[in-house]
Amino acid sequence: MKKYFILINLILISSGCAPPSLATYEPVVDPYSTDMAAFQPDLVQCRGIASAAKAKYEKQASQQAATNLMVGAVSGALVGAAVGTGSANQGNLIATGAAAGAAGGATAGSEYATLVKYGPNRIVDRCLTNRGYKLLNDIGMGTN
Repeated sequence: MKKYFILINLILISSGCAPPSLATYEPVVDPYSTDMAAFQPDLVQCRGIASAAKAKYEKQASQQAATNLMVGAVSGALVGAAVGTGSANQGNLIATGAAAGAAGGATAGSEYATLVKYGPNRIVDRCLTNRGYKLLNDIGMGTN
């Protein structure tokens, strides 16, 4: 069972690619038509707003991942038990089913992963747009 725990942790670590740094995220603006002295403080303020939202997104993602992991593990164990009924390997099938279900559950919920990864950048862009800046990049796709 210990090897399944290690396998699940490896899957969780490898599936969570590092999000771009919000501290260095900067939308693309035309420096010739933008007052860059006014832009920088607005950018810092918008990053602050996005940072607060990012903390909430990460909490939601963590809660959803834990739920998905447990539901996957229980479902997988039930399938393993059903498949292994009357078999001498039923215990192994239950453990394998639980591990496979947990791994599947851990990788589910990509909408939260996308929200955590790109949502804060989108907030920065929308915040600056609302303040009157014309962004040249697609929403959330500035530079880091």
